[in-house]
Amino acid sequence: MARLFLILAFLAALAATAIVLASVSRKTIAEGTRDLRAPIAALEDRTMASSGVQKAAFVALIVVLFGVASGWLGGL
Repeated sequence: MARLFLILAFLAALAATAIVLASVSRKTIAEGTRDLRAPIAALEDRTMASSGVQKAAFVALIVVLFGVASGWLGGL
């Protein structure tokens, strides 16, 4: 019976993760295409347009850094 609950909890966590990732990717794509439609004159003073892809990359970098740090701490 406990295995059934673990499997259901795993499937629920998997579904929640898929929903969150789909939401983030949809918003990332929408923000990226919005910045692509901006006129070039408006972007002259900035070196890089802020986009959802850049924000997602920063979040992924932070996740990787926490993973590496926790792996090092776990190895000690």
